[in-house]
Amino acid sequence: MTVTDTRATLTIRRPTAPRPEPVRAPTFKLGTPLAGRRIGLRTDGAWRSWVLIAGEWDERLRDAGAETLQVETNAQIGDGGRTDRRNIDAWSDEIDGGIVGLGTCGSCTSFSVQDAVALESHSKPSVVVVTSEFETHARNMASFLGHGDLEVLVLPYPLEARPDDELRAIAAEYWPKALELLGAAERPDRAAARTVRPSERDQQGGATG
Repeated sequence: MTVTDTRATLTIRRPTAPRPEPVRAPTFKLGTPLAGRRIGLRTDGAWRSWVLIAGEWDERLRDAGAETLQVETNAQIGDGGRTDRRNIDAWSDEIDGGIVGLGTCGSCTSFSVQDAVALESHSKPSVVVVTSEFETHARNMASFLGHGDLEVLVLPYPLEARPDDELRAIAAEYWPKALELLGAAERPDRAAARTVRPSERDQQGGATG
C-alpha cells in the first residue's frame, strides 16, 4: 500500500505594514552666551510652584545679560485654549529660545509638550519642564508629535505643596541643567556677581550664625 503525505506548508503573512521609521524633527541649541539674547519663559497660572521657579530663572537670565519674555497660559481647550495657542505661536516668533512648563499632571504635560514643540517648530531651542511622575508621558507625547529628541528637564515630584524656600533651592539646583539643555552659558562675570539669597547660602553650607 502506498501512503501519500498530503500535508502542505502554509505561509502566514501579517496583515499589517512594517512599522515606519520614527520621524524625528531637528532640535536646536542657542550656542552662545545668554547676553544679548531674548529668552522666553512659558508659565501656567495653575501651578504656583512653577510660577515661582520661572520667576527665579527669569532673574538669573536677566543677571546673565539676557532679555526675557514671559507668556502665561490659562486654558487648554475652547476659545481660551485657541487664544493661548495663538499667543504661543506669536511668542515663538519673538524669542531666540525658550523654556516651557509645567508638566505635573496629564493634561498640563500634554499641552506643555505641545507648546514646546510649537517653539521648536519655529527652529528655536526649546526645553520642556516636567516633574518626574510625568517624564514618560512627556517623552511619549513628544515622540507622538514627531519631536522625539525634544529636550526634557525633569524636576522632583511633587512640587506644588513645597514651601517657597524649597522651591527656590530647586530652582537653583536645576538652573545649570536648564542652561545646558538650552545650549547656553551664563557670562562668568555676571554669574559670579549675582546675589546669593540666604536660602541658597544655607543649601551651600555657607550660612553663618
